[in-house]
Amino acid sequence: MRRGWRWLLLCTLLLALSGSEGRTRPLPLPTPTLSACDRFGHPPSTLADATHQPATFSTPITAKRPMYHAVHTLFLDDLTAGHATAIGFDTAVQVFPWRDLNPTPGLYTWEASDYMVRVAQEAGLHLVVRLDMPPEWARQAGAVPFDLAAYADFVTAVARRYRGAIAAYVIWNEPNLAAEWSRSGGDLEDHWRRFDGQVADPADYVGVLGVAYQRIKAQDPAVLVVTAGLAPTNENSPRARDDRDFLRGMLAAGAADCFDVLGVHAYGFGQHPEAATAVQTGLSLARIGEWQAILAEYGVDRPLWVKELGYTIGQGDQPWVTPEQQAAYLSAALDRIGRDWPSVELVTVWNLVYGRVPEDEMSGYSLLNPDGSPRPAYERLRQQLSTTNK
Repeated sequence: MRRGWRWLLLCTLLLALSGSEGRTRPLPLPTPTLSACDRFGHPPSTLADATHQPATFSTPITAKRPMYHAVHTLFLDDLTAGHATAIGFDTAVQVFPWRDLNPTPGLYTWEASDYMVRVAQEAGLHLVVRLDMPPEWARQAGAVPFDLAAYADFVTAVARRYRGAIAAYVIWNEPNLAAEWSRSGGDLEDHWRRFDGQVADPADYVGVLGVAYQRIKAQDPAVLVVTAGLAPTNENSPRARDDRDFLRGMLAAGAADCFDVLGVHAYGFGQHPEAATAVQTGLSLARIGEWQAILAEYGVDRPLWVKELGYTIGQGDQPWVTPEQQAAYLSAALDRIGRDWPSVELVTVWNLVYGRVPEDEMSGYSLLNPDGSPRPAYERLRQQLSTTNK
């Protein structure tokens, strides 16, 4: 009896198929929507597995406590690392310029980056690495002003070489400024005056972030991927987009799928960190609270890292303070961030550099004088962190 039912069912199916000519075929199943991380697909890699193998380093450091206090360096040498640890920083943030490490297609020069990784390890510092500043050969016109496939290969090569030795990678810098998106790696003041190029579309930046995220995680699954710090600004023009609007655009595009930590730039703009400046009309440290609120608005539970926090004593275009105020304000900023914004897990002081002329923008923010001697902020933070880190 069971055999008869099977035969009847088979005949019925054959009749249905033979009579289907000319009928409307069933609609295909909808193609799953790509995530924001796949906006630009998966650029093909030109890296051979036999090349760009991991470098051999000493065993990466194991922190006695989570990373919390960082300083941004411009070149991490032994002297700078010694100052960083003397103050009490546990982490260094450092740019690995694409143009220096990959000066021509297919050629990688690792001497400088190998040196900085070794310096960090010998000093007992975690190392957070920012990846931007394209070489001339990789620049191009368009919404993404650099060869994305080449950038994907660059981040792959870096993550492969330093697997296990880097704490986190930061993907690009301030894409809400035309100067940093279209002319990354040049002189900031020159960029700001000329403001040629274009601001990134938030969804395009998310697409770049997604490509980098996938490539890095394939090489070093445990490493953290951090978004580019956005430049705090209220401006909406060809040269800048309000960082709050840009962040909302990123989150609306699905950025939460392709980062571990939200990177932010929190400058005091010459004001005391406790200043009651209205954050909707002015710029102050309180911007951190707005970024935190925007994440909550989109239901995104991610920590924040302040990747740049600084006060300049350089009397130039930016609001400046005295050396004594720089010391007091940086100290008060660390206190307020720890008290008011618990989602901030890492605070990075901008910066620790020496040997530049006093008029140099970078020098104005430094904890060191051009001759390498400490400024008042150096000793103030050393005393503060020696207590905090106990």
